[in-house]
Amino acid sequence: MSEAPARGNFIAGLNRGKEMGSKDPDFTGRLGVPGREHEHRLVLWTHRDSRGRAYFAGSINGLPIDGNALAQIERLADQHQTATGEVLEVAPNLELGPRQVILFHNGFKEPQATDTPEEAEKRAKRPDFWGRLNPGDGTPGVALSVWLRTDRYQNPLLTGSTSYPIPGRTDGLDEQAPDQASAETGRKGRRRSGDEGRDER
Repeated sequence: MSEAPARGNFIAGLNRGKEMGSKDPDFTGRLGVPGREHEHRLVLWTHRDSRGRAYFAGSINGLPIDGNALAQIERLADQHQTATGEVLEVAPNLELGPRQVILFHNGFKEPQATDTPEEAEKRAKRPDFWGRLNPGDGTPGVALSVWLRTDRYQNPLLTGSTSYPIPGRTDGLDEQAPDQASAETGRKGRRRSGDEGRDER
């Protein structure tokens, strides 16, 4: 029996402190790179693709979240040695700069007229968004599966998981939504440019 693939956590809540017209991120939170102990702060901005659908672009902080100040300094020193600063092809025809994150609308979740009740139920469990992360340290790109939820105040909440892409497997077909949790604040990052709104249908 094969082992389950390593996964990391993903959560981002609405930045309720953002003022109208501000350039602050729309969502702040954290994510974990699969197989690593610590998570990273995450910031996201909301955009629209060429079809008018919402998507998210942002970045993670290079330092992991850790209450140990000395450990953070050590990781900062390691980061200067391992950071590549290179653009990474994280999926076919999709490149991201170091520590950049992108989330696209999941076309595989949209209902189809030919769906049987079983197929419709299966489709409804799929993530609302799929995406990629370039960790920025020379390691491979990370796949993101994200579901749209609401927090206790009925604000939008993005929850999901990270994993390494499986060769031959299409993005957006996961069917297990994560448990809902609370979001954290993050720090502003850099917006991605280029192939906006790429669809997986």
